[in-house]
Amino acid sequence: MDKIILSQGLFFTHIGISEKERKKKRKIFVDVELFVNIRKAARTDDIQDTVNYSLVHTTIKKLMNKKQYHLLESLAERISTELLQQFPLQKVLVRVKKPLPYKNIGYAAVEIVRK
Repeated sequence: MDKIILSQGLFFTHIGISEKERKKKRKIFVDVELFVNIRKAARTDDIQDTVNYSLVHTTIKKLMNKKQYHLLESLAERISTELLQQFPLQKVLVRVKKPLPYKNIGYAAVEIVRK
């Protein structure tokens, strides 16, 4: 199965358990793996025959600005749902990472796969 990988997308959103934590936008990194047949695009070399990376980025950015999130889990689910609705994907993997303020832990992450 073919896939398009967009890695380390940097976004900012209001996310966190407490209201205090959600008050300020937090840095979030997003990786997506888009499972899609790319044979036609490979033959035609035409953006119309594949998933436009820019539109994927715009979709994720809009979700980040649309609402506040308590959990990485809900953010990842929302991203996967939106991407599956907007693009002709067979499957999507979404990984969201939130840097943590601890010296011995770099970030918390959630990874989901949806069809």
